[in-house]
Amino acid sequence: MGLYGDSFIIIESDGLVVTEMSEPAARAISCWKYGPPYEMYDFDGDEEELEQVMNGLHFPVYDSKGFDDSSRESIADPAGFIAVGPAAKIKCHGAERIYRRSNSTDIAIGLKPELCGLGKGYGLRLTGAAVNFALQEFPDDGVRLSVAKDNLRALKVYEEAGFVRTGRFKKWMRVKGRLKLKTFYVMETGQ
Repeated sequence: MGLYGDSFIIIESDGLVVTEMSEPAARAISCWKYGPPYEMYDFDGDEEELEQVMNGLHFPVYDSKGFDDSSRESIADPAGFIAVGPAAKIKCHGAERIYRRSNSTDIAIGLKPELCGLGKGYGLRLTGAAVNFALQEFPDDGVRLSVAKDNLRALKVYEEAGFVRTGRFKKWMRVKGRLKLKTFYVMETGQ
């Protein structure tokens, strides 16, 4: 068994390694909690969520160097994940209209909660790895993602990575047990 278990390495980009999903990686990811104001991204850790993460459209991302020089812990645990295709799309009528407009590969990105908001460029590195992964797998497509309007950290990272806003839609979401109407931006890059 290697550093990333028995998972096949798909791509290496900027010190990050994207592999096939394994059950240990899926179990770790399916328990991530982001806390306020990002709790809409929390995982529940239940079996249904574990099955979703194991659906073949999610890929764990490991840091081959370790995010923190004082600890190599992040090498053993996923530092993030990438979801592609239908697993990356937000399901609602308004979004489907926008998604049909271009020939783009949809991605979603999740960074390990402890690495979020530190200002050390982890989100930008993960976004770059996700774009490189999508372009490797679907070289004729652009790359597209959807992000909540109030996720200012992610918006800043995606814009820095070259994404531009190409649409927006609204969706009712359950956050902390309450229904809230959330606005999402669709962002694309043709790279």
